[in-house]
Amino acid sequence: MFVVRPARLLPAAALFCLVAPVAASAQAPLAGLVSRVIQESTINRTQPGTTVVHEPHFLVGESLARSARQMNVELGAQLLSFPLGSSSGGFSFTTNSMTGEVSVGSETFGPAFAERAITLGKGQTNVGLAFRSTSFDSFEGVALDSGELSFIRVHNNCCPAPGQPTQPTNFEPAFERDLLESNLSLDISSRASVFFATHGVTDNFDIGVAIPIVTVDLDARVDGRILRLGSGTAATTHSFDTAGADHATFTESGSASGLGDLSLRAKYNFLRGDTTSLAAGIDLRLPTGDEDELLGTGATRTAFSFIYSGDYGRVSPHVNVGYTFSSGQSSAVANEIDVDATDHHLELVPNLSPTDIDLDFPNEFNYVAGVNVAPHPRLTVGFDVHGRTLLDVPRFELRDNVYENRGTGPTPTTSFTATREFSLLEDQGKLNLVLGVIGAKVNIAKTLLLNANVLFPLSDAGLKPKPTLVLGLDYVF
Repeated sequence: MFVVRPARLLPAAALFCLVAPVAASAQAPLAGLVSRVIQESTINRTQPGTTVVHEPHFLVGESLARSARQMNVELGAQLLSFPLGSSSGGFSFTTNSMTGEVSVGSETFGPAFAERAITLGKGQTNVGLAFRSTSFDSFEGVALDSGELSFIRVHNNCCPAPGQPTQPTNFEPAFERDLLESNLSLDISSRASVFFATHGVTDNFDIGVAIPIVTVDLDARVDGRILRLGSGTAATTHSFDTAGADHATFTESGSASGLGDLSLRAKYNFLRGDTTSLAAGIDLRLPTGDEDELLGTGATRTAFSFIYSGDYGRVSPHVNVGYTFSSGQSSAVANEIDVDATDHHLELVPNLSPTDIDLDFPNEFNYVAGVNVAPHPRLTVGFDVHGRTLLDVPRFELRDNVYENRGTGPTPTTSFTATREFSLLEDQGKLNLVLGVIGAKVNIAKTLLLNANVLFPLSDAGLKPKPTLVLGLDYVF
């Protein structure tokens, strides 16, 4: 039996915020990196001897298309989808109302990424730190390093046909039938150190805070290829930096570190029986992270949850069901068409403005189910399924897209089919992100726990992480 003294929650959270590093500001915003490198790949350089400035022509196609920029937004939003960890301490205490004696209330140390209904106990404080490093494998089932995130950009209707009046004629001259293919590859990783503290205000009411410090690294590569469907052998009409080149590679990398979105938590245990306990919880995520640097979502998110947990000796099942309301938008940087007009003759394109994309952060349905087992008094092992269903979000697919009147040959009478182009669906839908969690908590000294967990994907939807190790310590006093 452990006997502890009441303690107040220390102002460590405020101190931690003061000393936290800030996001790097010397680079262009990280949230627009994917959009920027794709935009840069749409600009082929004017070559000596050409009579028409062609540099901005495919950029107009990028401005009208939404798929690449919307993907940029969804990557950034889902990059922040990892759970922060449970606010429940590894130890729970009860106070005998007759004697005032404080005793341990559960034989297990509880879950790592779910809530259990029982609370810390009046006057008890739990503090801890967790660290994870995550890299990502695929997006919507497409491997990030495969180059299969492929986008087609059409040429704009820029010019009158030969011998015709000055009014532009669609698909004439023939070079207007050319297309530009951009194949994107990505390397995305993030690291987070999460400080958390929870305090038992009463025997059945806890409050807490979680403060993440986040680092994001992003590398993008675009292999561009001009599809000379109309210009044919006129290589200098559309060409990259080397005269006649129809292939070019564009890269950009960036990194940012700083404070993520702060989480304020509360839990009320309204039923505590011998084997069954029920509670209600609230988790308020504040947009304290810089969304332009992919350190925060840009949205205020309020999650309400119903919590069940059982105590059957050394076996403790638990279920969390909740709903998250979101208010706010992701970074608008991803929606910008921002290329230096002086270098790329964009002044020749009147009123260049992008078609709007969806920046709203979605509401979601949340659920967790799992079980903890204590094979030894100093060891608890567990397994959880952690799910999020994002509602009304843009979805993507690989599909064959037909581009009318852009077939090869002297006249635009046939179509061109781009196979397996990464395409934005017209209708928004649900996105199910499911993680499995397996891990252990080891009591290494008094009320100090060492936590080790592996999170692994159970679905291919959205931004899919590779298996991720999470290490942490927490201590109750």
